[in-house]
Amino acid sequence: MPVFDNFEASYTHRTNRPCSIWVRSGFRVVYGFINFFIGVALPFLSSLAGLLGGLTLPVTFAYPCFMWVLIKKPTKYSFNWYFNWTLGWLGVAFSVAFTIGGIWSIVDNGLKLKFFKPS
Repeated sequence: MPVFDNFEASYTHRTNRPCSIWVRSGFRVVYGFINFFIGVALPFLSSLAGLLGGLTLPVTFAYPCFMWVLIKKPTKYSFNWYFNWTLGWLGVAFSVAFTIGGIWSIVDNGLKLKFFKPS
């Protein structure tokens, strides 16, 4: 949904009028076509999913905890301070584990690069 919100926001900003149902439908069809094309053109992306997920995991799990501590500045050694630092480092540990697992999966199974040949 954020992708569609960005499409609609940029359309509304450029044209200074709201999106019609046809424009919204067009955005969704074009976005679906692009994703389908990428899925057919690059079928090996599923073997990279663990690696890419591990590399992007801190954005969701670790960084918000560390940012909260830096912005809110809770009293040191309070429950909230410990809780956010623990969750942040747990997110970093998961990220490292998933990245290592993704690399191990690629090394173990191999990466068969076949363009436009979905299996």
